[in-house]
Amino acid sequence: MSAFFGRIDRRQLPVAVLVVLGVLMRVAWNTLRPTSGAAGEAMRVAAAIGSGHGFADAYRIGQGPTAHLMPVSPSIAGLVYMVFGVGSRIAEILLASWSIGLAIGTYLLLYRAFGRLGTPRWARLAGLAFGCLAPAYLNCEAVDFRVWEGGLATFLLALFFDRLLAAEGMAVVSGRMILAMAGLTGLLFFVNPPLGIAAYLCAGIFCLRKLPLARTMQAIGASLVVLAILIVPWTLRNMKELGAPIVLRSNAGLELALAQYPGAVNPTSRREAFLARLDQIHPTLSLDAYHRMQAAGGEVPYAKALGAEAKAWMKAHPAESAKLMLLHLRQSLVPQRWQFDVFGRALSPTLRAVLTDIAGLSGLVSLFWALLARRRNWWYPAVIVASWALLTAPFQPVTRYTYLIYPLMVFCAADLLGRLRRAHDRSEHTIQA
Repeated sequence: MSAFFGRIDRRQLPVAVLVVLGVLMRVAWNTLRPTSGAAGEAMRVAAAIGSGHGFADAYRIGQGPTAHLMPVSPSIAGLVYMVFGVGSRIAEILLASWSIGLAIGTYLLLYRAFGRLGTPRWARLAGLAFGCLAPAYLNCEAVDFRVWEGGLATFLLALFFDRLLAAEGMAVVSGRMILAMAGLTGLLFFVNPPLGIAAYLCAGIFCLRKLPLARTMQAIGASLVVLAILIVPWTLRNMKELGAPIVLRSNAGLELALAQYPGAVNPTSRREAFLARLDQIHPTLSLDAYHRMQAAGGEVPYAKALGAEAKAWMKAHPAESAKLMLLHLRQSLVPQRWQFDVFGRALSPTLRAVLTDIAGLSGLVSLFWALLARRRNWWYPAVIVASWALLTAPFQPVTRYTYLIYPLMVFCAADLLGRLRRAHDRSEHTIQA
């Protein structure tokens, strides 16, 4: 036995223990839940693919082709359903393993990346423990991200972040590295455009700082080629199936209308106001809204009309709209209790809000402190957080959206622990001297 453990790097043993516990917690959650799979538009699209109906039926079965979602994650789940059967036990086990693996992999990548930023190992272990064991987004990581894009998007962001910091430490950045980063950033953009834009901004900073002009042009060219390979076929498909050149998603107007309207300004209950708005205009939750969508000519003109109405209201009420966007910024980084209490109570909404608020507030303090201290490379996490938050500010964040930045904030918060410990140690050393 001692010979066996002697072959294990003892420094990695705490990491391995936390990973195992994190996986077991999510497996147990899947086992104890009364239902076995994910739900919502992504699930319906995945089921349609698995049943041979193509990328379709986002709102209701029989709707037909859709561009409500970016295609990567629902298509992965759809292929699994196509092989093993929609909702079959083996399909759900495989997709649950995929979802859990993405979540744990994200925390491991950030554990390594923050080591490159100078966060002490013990603090990074605290961050890894919080990510693996705090049940703030347990249902998302174990269930929802089987079909929804959040788990894959956050994993790709963590991988990009880690590789970018690795490249920062290289004396010479190879052409192969540039091509790999162009591919990774393009894929992230195609999975989740706001996170992709944040990554492109970081990549631009890196190119300006580190690369000669020729290498920068190579990076731009590679990025454009990757984007064309991903976006052009999707756009052509949407032109054929939906009659409109949808480059990304068709639902931007619908999402804007869910957030920007008079009833959102000063409601008695934000939870009830949001649910009422969903029931009023969202074709998934309202049969009347679905019939109105069909009468309007489909999801594209319906969302376009809602978006035009929301934009007109925003233009006529700039102060109220700005107030809502500031509120959304707060809700994205430091979520409110009601956001965890919209679609049922999988776990205590209060507990989940407290956990995410700890990560969000501490992470923000850590980012500001690092920037004020001009710590090397900390503009990268700051750019990611700020750009993502600003890009999504017009829209109402739900838990699948707030999760996207949560793992990064967890490790920013862990770095704050390290800085506070160092400040305390310096203070004691000064007193003793």
